[in-house]
Amino acid sequence: MSEVEKTPEKDGEIQWHWVLWTIHLYMLGSYGVYTLLANAMWITVFFAIFIIFIGGLGITIGAHRLWAHQSYEAQWYIKLFLMISHTLAGVGPIHDWVLDHRVHHKYYGTNKDPFNYNRGFLYSHLIANIKSKPADFEKNSKIIDMRDIETDGYVWFQRTFYWPLFIIVGLLLPINAPAEYWGESIGHSVLVLGFFRLLILRNMCWLIHSGGHIWALQPHEKFPPDHTLVFLISKSYWHHYHYLLPFDWKCGEFGSYDQGIATNTLKILHVFGAVSGMKTVSSTNVREALYKATSKNKSLSETLEEIKAAAELETVKTKLQYQHH
Repeated sequence: MSEVEKTPEKDGEIQWHWVLWTIHLYMLGSYGVYTLLANAMWITVFFAIFIIFIGGLGITIGAHRLWAHQSYEAQWYIKLFLMISHTLAGVGPIHDWVLDHRVHHKYYGTNKDPFNYNRGFLYSHLIANIKSKPADFEKNSKIIDMRDIETDGYVWFQRTFYWPLFIIVGLLLPINAPAEYWGESIGHSVLVLGFFRLLILRNMCWLIHSGGHIWALQPHEKFPPDHTLVFLISKSYWHHYHYLLPFDWKCGEFGSYDQGIATNTLKILHVFGAVSGMKTVSSTNVREALYKATSKNKSLSETLEEIKAAAELETVKTKLQYQHH
């Protein structure tokens, strides 16, 4: 860590309109859980699960793996679907989320990280999301390469028309559908498809930055960890791996690798040819990089760059073979 990154940053200020919104979201979203279990029609329950799944894909394999880390390439209709899905999640424009996430990766664990992991779960999950950006965020973000995002038509369209899109796609359509098509109470629909759905998706989005406190093994911990939570939470070092090699499409947002709903969805889309150019790292590449680091006295950053270059080369080879066949 450089001396610049150790320099304390002036915190952003609490945005009280977001505080009020978050309080109401948690209160009404929690009541939406009761409504979902006790009063809502079964078809509304399944519809809510479906909508949350679609919105979750927009966050995980959309904003995170596709746009933030360029982990794979997608056909135009998949990018359109993921843009709409991300709008449905109600977590702000893709452009802004990607910029925040890339700054987070660039300065991970330092005072320049807007979601600083070292300040605890409550800060990185909740407080950082109800405060304005740190004083130097704009300056720090200028060194982040956003050319790929700024030239992406789907991201531009969503950012330009975000609020009309969100009102229509994120609010009116999902809330109106249960009342219009199968006679659900509009009150139940607002609580379940409105507040409950937005509460789940917003926390899912926040967990991408704070989930290390839940799923990541710390250096002093062994695998599996010595506590009873092992039956509920699977901890591993995959979270740390993501911050070393963030472009690997197999690395899940919530502590998994090569498994989970989002990863398996990408596998299915790949089978149908909807996604391609999927970047990953083989065990051979890792072993070779570690050997070079120890035998040739190379730095970690140099070996990681070599792993990235090898992964990109493998991706190109695989893509060419796929096109040939």
